[in-house]
Amino acid sequence: MTKDKMPFKEISKIHKECPVCEIERDLSYGETRDRLKVRGLEIEVASKIHYCPEGDHYFHSIQDEEDKFQAAYRDYRIRKGLLQPEEIRAIRKQYKLSQKNFALLLGWGEITIHRYETGAIQDEPHNDVLMFIKDFDNFKTYFLTKKHSIDPGVAFKIEDMINKRTFGIVKALFSFRRSDPPPIQNKMNLHYSGHVENSQGCIDDELALAA
Repeated sequence: MTKDKMPFKEISKIHKECPVCEIERDLSYGETRDRLKVRGLEIEVASKIHYCPEGDHYFHSIQDEEDKFQAAYRDYRIRKGLLQPEEIRAIRKQYKLSQKNFALLLGWGEITIHRYETGAIQDEPHNDVLMFIKDFDNFKTYFLTKKHSIDPGVAFKIEDMINKRTFGIVKALFSFRRSDPPPIQNKMNLHYSGHVENSQGCIDDELALAA
């Protein structure tokens, strides 16, 4: 492949086999820019690439090619307001579900969850569901209507988790209310009592001087 428009910035020199020449060469390893189309949207990304001076051609390693596309997918998700793979994984893990049971609960294929968590771009309707259940209260409502779709033992553990978490929230609210500051009236009474004591002290001092 050739780079007609995008500049190439060398990072290092490397001696390895050139897959085009099929012989070991002194190569340049560097970075250029690529424009990729992701679902009709053109996105420019950084791209690591090798350059063979003797053959005057460029080539990507398999990993660098994958990294380039993943960078474009990440940019696409940002522009479209979609969850990133690590966010999808975090939603599943916060409810302690395997990919299999998460897929069953959502009514999706197990491979679908695996693909989303490893870099494939999710469909927008699927993203909407994931965004909805990201909230604990929404998940609780969703789970109660879908729990029959997963293993009973797993469902029991999730119900137990939900109950413990709900109890913890209620307990925290109750503790917060018990630690509220005393009413203003009590503060006023304390202030008034102190004032009376101070006044009595002043009277006693005056009587002592008069004597």
